Amino acid sequence: MTTPAPAEQRDRPSGRGRGRVALALGAGAGAAAVVVLTLGLPTGRTFGVEDNGDGYRLYCDMGLIARTVDRVAAWKGGVITDYTLGAPTCGASTPSSAGLVLRGATLGADGTFALITLAWWYTALVGLVVALAAWAASASGLRRAAVLVVPVAPLALPAFARFFVSTYGEPAGLLGTLAVACGVAALLVTGPDQRAGRTVALLLVAFGGAFAATAKVAYLPVLVVAVVVCAGVTVGRRRPRRLVGPAIAVVTVLGVAVPVGAAVGFQDRIYGGANVHDVVFTLALPELGPGATGELGLPPQAATLLGAGFFSPTRPPTGAWWVTAIRDRPDATRDAAYVALVRHPDALARALGVGLQATTRADLPYLASGPGDPTRPSPYQGDQGWSGSREPDLRTVLDATDRPAWLPTALVLLALAAAASTPLWRRRAPVAARWCLAAGLGAATALGLVVMAVLGDGYFEVFKHVWLAAYLLLVSGLCLLGALGALGAELVRRRS
Repeated sequence: MTTPAPAEQRDRPSGRGRGRVALALGAGAGAAAVVVLTLGLPTGRTFGVEDNGDGYRLYCDMGLIARTVDRVAAWKGGVITDYTLGAPTCGASTPSSAGLVLRGATLGADGTFALITLAWWYTALVGLVVALAAWAASASGLRRAAVLVVPVAPLALPAFARFFVSTYGEPAGLLGTLAVACGVAALLVTGPDQRAGRTVALLLVAFGGAFAATAKVAYLPVLVVAVVVCAGVTVGRRRPRRLVGPAIAVVTVLGVAVPVGAAVGFQDRIYGGANVHDVVFTLALPELGPGATGELGLPPQAATLLGAGFFSPTRPPTGAWWVTAIRDRPDATRDAAYVALVRHPDALARALGVGLQATTRADLPYLASGPGDPTRPSPYQGDQGWSGSREPDLRTVLDATDRPAWLPTALVLLALAAAASTPLWRRRAPVAARWCLAAGLGAATALGLVVMAVLGDGYFEVFKHVWLAAYLLLVSGLCLLGALGALGAELVRRRS
């Protein structure tokens, strides 16, 4: 990524500036059009993601109230798009950058709010991100901005774009991850001498990492990779300018330390017990077996909860031992589960494999995409749906896909191996090497997201929790195809 660009790729004369601006505007409009057409926004039809109760956590202190029979938007058989603005219904919402976008979308509202407005805001932000990345990438030639097709193309899939019509934190995570991917793409086709282009690309990477990490704590791996990229990229030849990337990395970490810390504290305070319960009973015990209760410091009767998530409507009754283990000493119980998994690396490997396989169900059919029924009362504790633990059986859901179970794991291993091998041959095929580096970054981030999801909340609703990792795996796969194409072109060039 820090390989100097050849002379013909360095900054062009200023007369080309207008062409770059026009290209950037066109690329941004094109990316926005992809989202608009995928969602069908001009048609007025509803196409989004049904709320499972998580959405309320994001907007309850904004005064948003669903226009339904019971003033609840969750589990209505589809998406509720109409809201009124009133008094807050909770003391504090979950800290999230998605909340900032939602607040911006409600500015100027006259007492009512339509969720479609939020989708237009995200569409505009997608266009802005891609436009900036296209301007940065075109510093080495207008045609090189075509590299942005790789991170933008997956937005044409409804499985990803439909989250822009929802009140989840996921769309903000997707926007931030898109910014990181677009920034990395621009860095791959620019050299250190193209200072303005590289600086803009680095700022996009830093913004994307910060925006994703503050959308959901589970998206911290996106921030980690973004900081590593910024710290390792060279801008300019002189020593002060070589510090641009590391300086951006440091500022990014300092800038998100407080909001991320607040989000972690909020999550631990409000949902800490639920997370520990899910780690123990939907991950550790199912993988280690019911006989591992003693190893986890639990009585034998704890095995009756095997596979039951904290929010599962079918969770069996608990006893005093549960209150002691989950409510009174959750940290010790969680640590015991982690230690047990480390002692049994085969179980830990299976858990990560399940998390990776869950990325094949990014369509999340249990969350309806059409219009919801405002006259339908929400069931107590929601629908069982795809809890990812006991109801329905996790293995049944995993097997209900046409994609090979081994494909995500194989893709991660292949991308990481390709990226690790680039120092051996990057001078002979530099373009292919850069594609491999991009694939490795995407795969590493996806693996980090899976680890956070599985070790943070067990298998409970694991399909939704690894949804963003599915986007990154698709981008990594496209990068590997780009590497193959570049390698083939290089072989043809040498032979001719």
